[in-house]
Amino acid sequence: MLAFSKVIQPKTVAEAYEAAVKNKMAPLLASGCWIRLGRRIWPVVIDLSEIGLRYVKEENNEFVIGAMATQSDVEQFEPLRQFVKGIIPAGIHEILGVQFRNMATMGGSVASRFGFSDIIPALLAVKADVVLANGGRMSLEDYMTYRDRDILVEIRIPNHEVPVAIEALRISRGDFPYLTGSIRKDETGYAVYVGTRPGAPMKAVKASALLTEKGAAAAKEAGELAAEELNLQKNSHASKEYRQAMTKSMVVRLVKEVEAWN
Repeated sequence: MLAFSKVIQPKTVAEAYEAAVKNKMAPLLASGCWIRLGRRIWPVVIDLSEIGLRYVKEENNEFVIGAMATQSDVEQFEPLRQFVKGIIPAGIHEILGVQFRNMATMGGSVASRFGFSDIIPALLAVKADVVLANGGRMSLEDYMTYRDRDILVEIRIPNHEVPVAIEALRISRGDFPYLTGSIRKDETGYAVYVGTRPGAPMKAVKASALLTEKGAAAAKEAGELAAEELNLQKNSHASKEYRQAMTKSMVVRLVKEVEAWN
């Protein structure tokens, strides 16, 4: 249940940022899909629904996703369904049900930086940037460790076709994943990302460097290195040892998929 004593409804991004800075403990309310599961009564919430950020468009050779665009808005945006074999809509499609995706926003999904996110690994693989009200534009990879109080305004994806692949492992369809991953191969080499560690998705730096140096022949070794270098832990969905084992095999599959790209 979502309960609060006062709601602030800014009309511009500047007003939203000002309210966020003045009310440091107030949650930023996008769709409220997750916050409404709690029982806390909030003194103040900041509702972002009136600041005009619900859009998905192409602009200057980029895909631009407003923070208040829903997951369904993005899933159904035809140009993104054609981009890099549709991995962004594919990463969204398995998230719970249609009703949830019709409400959940892209900004909320990214800004929350949930460990179990299906969306973030896909966005990392396509080198997405975020635009913040105060922090400006930065890579999503950098944003994962950004801790300043800020408003996520847009997600920007370069419209550049490169081999990428994603994977999410679940016990059953519609469940939260117990491991997620993605990979990118471009002129600079490979980049491997693993999420649901159960922490937030992050780059397997050593595994990526190994693949860049030795190529696909080192896929098995890279999987073992990723399982070793990332801080994989247990939770109610999977043990540490199981995640380590699944990471090894997932990296091998991801490498095979980008190598088969055509």
